[in-house]
Amino acid sequence: MRLITDILRFLWNLFDYIILLQMGRTYLSRFREFSHNERDVSGWRTQQQREWDRLSTALALLTTMSAAILSITPHAPALATALWLGGAGLSACGLFIVNYFPFKSFSIRNDVMIKIVREDNHYINTTLLAAAVASPVIMTLWSAILFIVGTIDYIIEIPLGGTQYILLALIPIGLGLVAVTATLTVGRVIGKRVETQLDLSDKEMSPTF
Repeated sequence: MRLITDILRFLWNLFDYIILLQMGRTYLSRFREFSHNERDVSGWRTQQQREWDRLSTALALLTTMSAAILSITPHAPALATALWLGGAGLSACGLFIVNYFPFKSFSIRNDVMIKIVREDNHYINTTLLAAAVASPVIMTLWSAILFIVGTIDYIIEIPLGGTQYILLALIPIGLGLVAVTATLTVGRVIGKRVETQLDLSDKEMSPTF
């Protein structure tokens, strides 16, 4: 039984790192922190709504960017076109979700909301809930990734008039990707520290006999 648990945890971590871009674990930590602070439920929900509002703007912008670049590059390479179309569709799906959640959660009382995000709740699996709530963020990030990869393919495959122009286009993107990698690394370190603090808080709050 311990082996199965370890395998499932490993698969979840792998899925979280590669597909969810660490957002699943991040939202699980958020839920744990939220459940520890029952007196500020309204503040937490307000901050979550503001985040969804920002995501709605970002997703709409990504959808517009993908549509715009397709309209100004009618003869783009097949791979770039596919990536831009995929990113546009993904960001549109994110727009649906980010507008669906606020309406669905509007009538949920604060005391019920706390029970929902706790690991021992009987409403829904907390890990599944974290992945669902994080999905607009994940879709935003993946839409941006698809847009960038499509742009790189376009730069490489379309003649720009010389190697120097290709490098001029690729170098800023390369620097940006280095910054993204550094950001993911820093986010991972911070996430581990937050989890450690929450583990300590759980131990302090748990009754001792």
